[in-house]
Amino acid sequence: MCLLALFFRAVDDAAVVAGANREEYYQRGGEPPRLLDGAVRSVAGVDPVAGGTWFGVNARGVLVAVTNRAKSETPARPRSRGLLVREMLECPSAAAAVERAVRALEQNEYAGGNFLCADAERAVVLHAGDWLRVRPLPPGLHVLTNRDINDAGDFRVQHALSWLGRRHYSTAKECVQELRQLCAQHLPEHPPMCFHEKERGTVSSSIVALRGSLTDSIYLHAQGPPDRTPYADCSSLLHDLIHDHN
Repeated sequence: MCLLALFFRAVDDAAVVAGANREEYYQRGGEPPRLLDGAVRSVAGVDPVAGGTWFGVNARGVLVAVTNRAKSETPARPRSRGLLVREMLECPSAAAAVERAVRALEQNEYAGGNFLCADAERAVVLHAGDWLRVRPLPPGLHVLTNRDINDAGDFRVQHALSWLGRRHYSTAKECVQELRQLCAQHLPEHPPMCFHEKERGTVSSSIVALRGSLTDSIYLHAQGPPDRTPYADCSSLLHDLIHDHN
């Protein structure tokens, strides 16, 4: 399970502000964000096992992320969902990324997953479990784990929605500050946003704020659970993206 929170067109200075905690087996971990080549270059962490990613931003300002989702029957040898995320990051827009994902997911080659695509124009979640549902998101705050977006029966989702929704936001910086605090919450004070189990738990955390230009945007990453690991500023990677794109 992973946790993903999105502010979509909720503040004037950034259309997309998102934070994600990655939960995985410790031995699998994940490499920190770096520049990735492709039809459209991107910045994303890399899964050392399959080579895919779980959260990234491309040179066109498209954010793509994935969380797990239950599925009754999975293929005998499912393709990595993270590889599909990398392919989606090669698309020039969120709309194009959704189209590419729908074509791929209809082939039933993947285990269950929730895929989020967002840019300045639109935000969409694809729920790919026992059936495929494409859900456009209205402007506002949204939270996703391994069930439906803003699921009323998921106590982590409801806590995150309540906690993040307790105040009015004027700037992306304010959203980022609140996401940093939320992502670092752990037991016993709150429903756990960070997990520390024996073999698996929260292995990293990423927060982005996508402004009109990537040179003004923010990418923070904690290479470890954010309640114990400080966020590093990786925004210069976004700046490199826009320079390459130009």
